[in-house]
Amino acid sequence: MDYALIAYPLSSSFKSRFEASIGSTPTYLSIAELRRLPIARMVATLARLPVRRLFVPLEDVSSEAVLPVLRTCAAISPAASREVVRADLRRERFSRFAAPVHLATIASASAHGQWSIGKARRECDRLLEVPRVEPAVRRGEPAAYLNANLWFGFKAGGSVGHISGVLNAFHRRGQRMEYVSPMEPWRLDPTVRVHTTSPLRHYGFPFEANMFRFHRIFTSDCVRRFRGQAYRFLYQRMSLGNYSGAVLSRRFRIPLVLEYNGSEVWCQKHWGRPLRYAAAAEKAEEVCLRHAHLVVTVSDVLRDELAARGVEPERIVSHPNAIDPTVLDPGRFDAPSRARLRARYGIPGDAVLAMFLGTFGKWHGVEVLARAIRDLVLQDESWVRRTGLRFLLIGDGAMMGEVRTMLDDPRIAPFVSLPGLVPQDDGPEHLAAADILLSPHVPNADGSPFFGSPTKLFEYMAMGKAILASDLNQIGEVLRPALFADDLPRVPPDDSIAARAVLCRPGDTGSLTTGLRFLVQRADWRRCLGGGARDACLRRFTWEHHVGAIEARCSF
Repeated sequence: MDYALIAYPLSSSFKSRFEASIGSTPTYLSIAELRRLPIARMVATLARLPVRRLFVPLEDVSSEAVLPVLRTCAAISPAASREVVRADLRRERFSRFAAPVHLATIASASAHGQWSIGKARRECDRLLEVPRVEPAVRRGEPAAYLNANLWFGFKAGGSVGHISGVLNAFHRRGQRMEYVSPMEPWRLDPTVRVHTTSPLRHYGFPFEANMFRFHRIFTSDCVRRFRGQAYRFLYQRMSLGNYSGAVLSRRFRIPLVLEYNGSEVWCQKHWGRPLRYAAAAEKAEEVCLRHAHLVVTVSDVLRDELAARGVEPERIVSHPNAIDPTVLDPGRFDAPSRARLRARYGIPGDAVLAMFLGTFGKWHGVEVLARAIRDLVLQDESWVRRTGLRFLLIGDGAMMGEVRTMLDDPRIAPFVSLPGLVPQDDGPEHLAAADILLSPHVPNADGSPFFGSPTKLFEYMAMGKAILASDLNQIGEVLRPALFADDLPRVPPDDSIAARAVLCRPGDTGSLTTGLRFLVQRADWRRCLGGGARDACLRRFTWEHHVGAIEARCSF
């Protein structure tokens, strides 16, 4: 049997090419899944694998940092052969006897991580005792966008589009921009200057220690690059364990604009793995908030959270996420292209296609959607067949295993496709092929208000498709006026209707199914709602609007 050991989900296109190159469909084993096991059980699992050939596919360069970990895990297995498969499908055999070298690399990275955490604690304590720097005014100079997120694997999701959306909108509005990051940008205006910083070369343990290591690497790179260069302001997307923007702002007297999408410490606790060094990570967040001259956030829930954390109202800008109307334009896709997209997944051209596109996070509610699909098909298969309803759930992530388990039934399989991740560039093409777009987000498990501003929601709106969404904080606010699953009309829409979506009760499969049945059977309402959503999006939710709200508050 063949196995593939992966650090992060692979895109559907790379996965297909990889499988064709090795001539088999291997069983995929994720490091993320193995990390959840106690060490002894993890080793035993690897040692007992019924594996003949073991492959380590790497889709992008950023995954190189995890390679020593992957090779060490592969060495534990009894595989007859072990090979790394690069993004260009080159294959490199490696021996299990190199494991001591890889272990030494991991140990060195882990030790450096502990040193970095200690250093960060002391530095953050000092920075929390000093006031924000009075910046120099340098109007007419470029601004630097600092993306210090430490991302491994295939890049997809709302954050990818958010970065290019903000950068390009600033640039179009006449503010010269420079992009500083180890990560290659997506769809960035070619006239924006790009500074590629050093990546993290090796991965250590625990996971969050790498963030503090990377903070030091990124900050040192920026200090060297910024000498002799004047900037109007720094714009930093806040990331776990990284307070480089605060350090650079103080050192060079540059105003800091901080993008705050929620506490990364909270997200790890509730949506990921609780941090071992949560206190140090929280201190880094407090440093960023204290030293930012302007804090940009995407929802009023987060605005209130910032105020509770001590950020003065005059330093807060709150504006929802947005879209680029030149990218999310349904006019780019004609009927033949939509038919070809459907044919790729075996979906009939005349089917009513309901689609979800996202990263399968715990907040997305994909498990609620999967439960609704299962119940609908198993309880009323004849209706599903008669209406031609099909589901396409695009993406991968933490909840994919649960979704696959729920939908693992031969009676359900003909109606559902789960292609995995698709490249960010292919997202609009997929959305254009749908009739109904699904946003089944769920409330936070700890009872706190849902603080998100899902970029995918605005992408749905821009594509002019009927939306079925949870009535949850900003999602419900943005989509109002709306129809409600508990009180759906029986008459056709008229010209006075300005509704943008059908809203259902969050986490309620019955409400979700009721809204879905309505939209499947009412093409007239699908057209009406799609048009209303697109009009509202273009009027209020482009990146030009988002950045305009930021610039209106930039006094520097």
